[in-house]
Amino acid sequence: MSSRSATSTDRSLLVQGWAGLALFLAMGFVLESLMAWKTPAYLEDPLRRELLRLSHSHGALLHVLLLLLAATAPRFVRPVPPALVVALRAGAVLVPAGFLLGGLWHPEGDPGHGIWLVPAGALLALAGVIGAALAASSRTRGR
Repeated sequence: MSSRSATSTDRSLLVQGWAGLALFLAMGFVLESLMAWKTPAYLEDPLRRELLRLSHSHGALLHVLLLLLAATAPRFVRPVPPALVVALRAGAVLVPAGFLLGGLWHPEGDPGHGIWLVPAGALLALAGVIGAALAASSRTRGR
């Protein structure tokens, strides 16, 4: 990977990481406000409450992972393959989006169809994290 594309990748990871972290921290504030105001649509639906909290927590954590990758990738032995960076970035969007959509619109007792984004996003995020781990730990030939 050229230094120009590496810098571009680092910058895009930083932008998505910080923007996503801000979004999901704000979501946490909104959820706490719904609890404080005793909003019936939130309090009286335990499935909705659980899925929205899962969206908030997974969104914040996955976006912190993007920031962690941007901060540590320059120290890796090899660059993380771009496809795996894209996979991690997509997973950071799909997992919380699946919980959010599954909680907002759902039939009685089951998550909504949006929940199907969660396993797909989780697999993508896992692939990205494994790729980062391999890039960080692999040794170059001749050493």
